[in-house]
Amino acid sequence: MDIATDRIGKLALITAMSSDDEEIRIKDSLKSDPHVRLTVTYVSGRKGDIERVFVRSLIGAALKADTVPERAGPIHAIIHAGLEAWHGLTHAVVDSSSLKIKVAIVSDGKWLVIAAYGDSAMHQLTNHERIGFGAMHL
Repeated sequence: MDIATDRIGKLALITAMSSDDEEIRIKDSLKSDPHVRLTVTYVSGRKGDIERVFVRSLIGAALKADTVPERAGPIHAIIHAGLEAWHGLTHAVVDSSSLKIKVAIVSDGKWLVIAAYGDSAMHQLTNHERIGFGAMHL
């Protein structure tokens, strides 16, 4: 099944929800587009602990992978898109809940999008999916 990833928001969402094999195929398909940059990172732990480092870890991942240049504007975009994704992801999650999240950061040089997808649970029997999304112009 081929899914068009012609919009960076859609690309970020699909990548965040992808398996390892699907992620490889997505990254391979992007090699022909020099304008689109993609970073994937993972976060896991208790919500309260992750919240303190979430945005900083996204900045580090995006800079390390050269998804954005190390300048004020792109870092500002990561902060805002990261916070938007975080708030969507954790809207009704208590601090002691466990999270296991895959995060995709995508930039096309004009916009930056962050999608976060994974599981949350207060107890192992209450595990369920969550998603967050944020977008910001560069």
